[in-house]
Amino acid sequence: MNCELCGKVMDRFHEVIIDGVTMKVCHDCAKYGKEVKKMPVAVHREQVPQSAQPRNFIHVASPPQARRKPLDNVEDSVEPIIDFGKTIKKRREEMGLSQEELASKLQEKKNLVAKIEREEIRPDKQTARKIEKIMGVRILEKVQ
Repeated sequence: MNCELCGKVMDRFHEVIIDGVTMKVCHDCAKYGKEVKKMPVAVHREQVPQSAQPRNFIHVASPPQARRKPLDNVEDSVEPIIDFGKTIKKRREEMGLSQEELASKLQEKKNLVAKIEREEIRPDKQTARKIEKIMGVRILEKVQ
């Protein structure tokens, strides 16, 4: 087999990513990319015939399932308050901020702040929570 980068004949290769392309390269060229780590598939020895098992087989147990926290149903049932746009605009003006400055603090675009203030769009929960934290106002309420 030949190195896909320099063309050198090789009996063993390294699989690396160079500029987003996965390549099989020689040991010398491997330094130009990031090594692709391939994890062996977890297989119980009983499932594979002895003749098919590689000599240096290392049994890798599958990782434990990630334990997820139960979803907070209260958080799922929140909506922006009536006149949320007016509340945000009034508080922004009290704070002496322009729409651009508020957008910068929220790490959002000015256009989004303008549309929220005009109530053309409703902020998603994440954006609404950022607005509440930065501006010190409540714009979300529980929905029954």
